Amino acid sequence: MEIRTLALKTPEGQPFTMWIYQHDQFTLFPDDRLWPLALIFPGGGFAGYSEREVEAVALKFIAKGYQAAVVKYNLTSDGPFYPTAATIGLAALSYVKRHAQELNADFDHVVVSGFSAGGHLVAVMTALGAQSEFLNNHGFEETKLVPFAQILSYPVIDLTMGFPTSQHEMMAVTTDESYWHAQELVTSQTPPTFIWATRTDELVPVVNSLVYLAALGEHNVPFESHIYAAGVHGLAFGDLADSRYHHPEDVVPRVQNWFPMALGWLRTLYASKNSTEI
Repeated sequence: MEIRTLALKTPEGQPFTMWIYQHDQFTLFPDDRLWPLALIFPGGGFAGYSEREVEAVALKFIAKGYQAAVVKYNLTSDGPFYPTAATIGLAALSYVKRHAQELNADFDHVVVSGFSAGGHLVAVMTALGAQSEFLNNHGFEETKLVPFAQILSYPVIDLTMGFPTSQHEMMAVTTDESYWHAQELVTSQTPPTFIWATRTDELVPVVNSLVYLAALGEHNVPFESHIYAAGVHGLAFGDLADSRYHHPEDVVPRVQNWFPMALGWLRTLYASKNSTEI
């Protein structure tokens, strides 16, 4: 496997970093397959990056036949989160699509995966990527820039529904209320969505996921959802390997099946489009 750090810029010149995790092609048995790619947006409350949702997530996807990339987007300490974060996310998506061949990745099978605040970013950017006016106004050559599917893990969806916890923090994300309510950005062009959360999430109330699911249903967007009965916020995979030190509450066997279920759901989507299953 090769790991690379890329220094990139949005069309407007905003710098950002992306880490590429690319598994080796077989050489003993010549292999020219193109693999799906997971574009990962870790959480961190709009103010940092949760390490539990960076390399651990990339390596999980790599082990299951995906290429992977992690996006280091801007934070509220850099200034307003939006719209810059959305343009960074879309620039990252544009990059992996344009460079799919050299990444041994399938242009048509890019999946975006967002955790917590990264889930808000994913929900916003996939909506804006379907708007040619937004893309044109921010210097993109594409008229549409959306992934094959999106995976949202315990996402922030509506900034007025429990997180951020103060008006000051909300205004640090953006003063533009059009970005506050990701569920209101859902349209029939929103990509198929896998979403999971826990009912007892103490930081990002489960209602965030529920209102987004309602919006997906209203617009007839394919989705699969799993709301687990219990679990703290930020579980990642809910196993010992990605738990915090001396935090036994991070190990929740019941939620550990979300990842294989998401992959199974993606295989169904691939098959429905006459694609090779992974």
